Amino acid sequence: MLQAVLTFALLASAGKATSAQLISVQLDYPPTALRARSEGVVAFEVKLAKNGKVIGCRVTQTSDHADLDQQTCSQLRKTAQFKPALDLMGKPVSTTYAGRLRWQLPRSAPETVPVTVPQ
Repeated sequence: MLQAVLTFALLASAGKATSAQLISVQLDYPPTALRARSEGVVAFEVKLAKNGKVIGCRVTQTSDHADLDQQTCSQLRKTAQFKPALDLMGKPVSTTYAGRLRWQLPRSAPETVPVTVPQ
């Protein structure tokens, strides 16, 4: 009985667990996708170390463009920064993070066509 009370007291004073949070990621559009004008949404899951570093990545739903799928995990591994997940005691823990990334080409300004005005 005493052990259960002590455990409860520790948990109550510790706060609550928090999930990992994506802080930043640098994404470079794959050159092959730019040339092909490919766009799509990639669902992914990354494994995070206790310090928030990406230690694994997999595509969970393809964009139907291999270059976009591959670039998603490549860029997440190289450039993503995560705030680590915390357990009930406030200590960093390894975890997984799932997300979706929309690859979308920038929209260019409408083309201007010269107009000749009759005089």
